Amino acid sequence: MFYDYPVLERQSRTLMEETAEFREERGELEKAQKEETRRTAVRKLLSRLKEDPEAYGQFLDLPPRLREELLDFYTGQRGVKITYDPFFKFVFNPELHPERLERMLSEIMREKVKIRQVLSPESIRFHEGMSLVVMDILVELASGALCDVEIQKAPYAFPGQRAACYSSELVVRQYSRARHKAAAQNLPFSYRQLSKVYTIVILEKSSGEFSRYSDHYVHRASQVFDTGLSLNLLQEYIFISLDIFHNIVHEIKEEMDAWLMFLSSDDPVDIARIITAFPEFSEYYRELAGFQEKPEELISMFSRVLAEMDRDEYFCMMEELKENVRSLSEQAQSLREQTRGLEDENRSLEDENRSLEDKNRSLENENQSLTGQISHLLKQRKRMAVWLYQKNGDEEEIAAVLGISKAELQEFLREENEKAADQMRTDPHEEGRL
Repeated sequence: MFYDYPVLERQSRTLMEETAEFREERGELEKAQKEETRRTAVRKLLSRLKEDPEAYGQFLDLPPRLREELLDFYTGQRGVKITYDPFFKFVFNPELHPERLERMLSEIMREKVKIRQVLSPESIRFHEGMSLVVMDILVELASGALCDVEIQKAPYAFPGQRAACYSSELVVRQYSRARHKAAAQNLPFSYRQLSKVYTIVILEKSSGEFSRYSDHYVHRASQVFDTGLSLNLLQEYIFISLDIFHNIVHEIKEEMDAWLMFLSSDDPVDIARIITAFPEFSEYYRELAGFQEKPEELISMFSRVLAEMDRDEYFCMMEELKENVRSLSEQAQSLREQTRGLEDENRSLEDENRSLEDKNRSLENENQSLTGQISHLLKQRKRMAVWLYQKNGDEEEIAAVLGISKAELQEFLREENEKAADQMRTDPHEEGRL
């Protein structure tokens, strides 16, 4: 098993000495041996689990990905992911091994820290119906500062707002404790009694905000004024992106690198690098390897991992659902506003259309009136042409006076003659009147 530290030490030393060609030659043989060893170990594990129906049922309930991770760890093919909550708390249990968390926090916070006590990770309810702020590991440091270490496997939405809630809860908790302590000692409360609160969020997968800063994997923040005014506002934040770290750092040069590699990788080669650079990490891996001898406890740990994953998936699903509802509400509001705008525009167009129809009717009436007037004038001109001809008899002079051609005048006269002839046929006495 690769968790055997002497083997790891020899492996790390040998890896540096071997040539690439030699590693390639032995690679195929080692792969075949590992596969056979794995199959044998899996058969042995399943046979043992079938004797414990509860443990076997928990094993079968694991999703395929988790089941494969468990078998890889049990057979020594890979390590275990320390970011899984049960394993993280097993390694960094501040009641059993405070020195481990102290060392990691000292590297992260860039100052020597000492843990005074472990605090309950759950907060009080401020009022009925208010949800709890649940923290992963919460400790009080010797300086009086409170420090919450939060592991986030899923890229939750609103990471800044979440961290602000964690930090604010720490301030309120510290304030409440200080007031009760002062009251119990019959002393006046002073805000000077409040110390720093640190919120450390370790992200296994970075959300979009952090992915845009792919050259940085540690982000530190404290509240400052743009004028340089110096006030102790208590709250400090540290965000660490493990996936970005793993993309950037491939060699372990400092202890901080070792801690972040410890958290971010279950690859045996990375584990060898860690132990080669900092042999004290072998103790942590040996303790984890103890689960290989207790498969029932290992399955119980992975069942707790599954419960955590289900919880995270539920919260992520709820956040996505809320975000989708918010987005749909905004889209619906936008559509309603667009609809109102189109309705207003349609009403305006209808008004314009009615106005144009009124104008059109007015123009039609004017046109009819003009047409009637023109028809009347034409009739008058014809009668005038006939009357003048009857008086004068000079076609050219009459055409010039009326502004028409001689042909038009002749057409008028012809029409008038035909009309007179028709009247005579229908009324024989008309000729006498004419």
